[in-house]
Amino acid sequence: MEFMKKVTEISKMVGKTATDTYNTVADKSGKFIADTKLKLSISDKETDIEKVFEDMGRTVYDSYKSGEDVGKVFTKECKKIDKMKKEIDEMNKTILYNKGLRTCEKCGEVIPTESTFCANCGQKQKPIKIKEESKEEKEVVEEKMVEKVCPQCGLVCQAGSKFCTKCGYKLEK
Repeated sequence: MEFMKKVTEISKMVGKTATDTYNTVADKSGKFIADTKLKLSISDKETDIEKVFEDMGRTVYDSYKSGEDVGKVFTKECKKIDKMKKEIDEMNKTILYNKGLRTCEKCGEVIPTESTFCANCGQKQKPIKIKEESKEEKEVVEEKMVEKVCPQCGLVCQAGSKFCTKCGYKLEK
């Protein structure tokens, strides 16, 4: 009986270790795949920007040939580029977040996600906002709060927290 009890315990430990290892590998694989998809999306956006630049060149020339003021014509095209660059910034932000990192809003230094203050310049960091994609490719569904920083004591609190767990301060929604 004693022997069977030990075999059962060892089997449970091996099973738990295997399950934990599988979950860790699955999580890392998922983040790697997500980062790869984001990098491909960034490349696609950069190609789209180049296409808009080409179209702008044609439009400027055509407008110039027609005797039009070319300044007003490009507002729409420039806004397209601004939008695509903002999307690229969001994707780069998500790639860093998946690695447990973020950039300082003031100096641009790459710092750990949980940092309340930048180690380089001392700037207090705001909570990170990450745009999530739905299962339908590249459609931004919502912007969710990833963390909250208590304005009273500076503790980084979990996303759904209504109160700071260190000082009890009521956090904003």
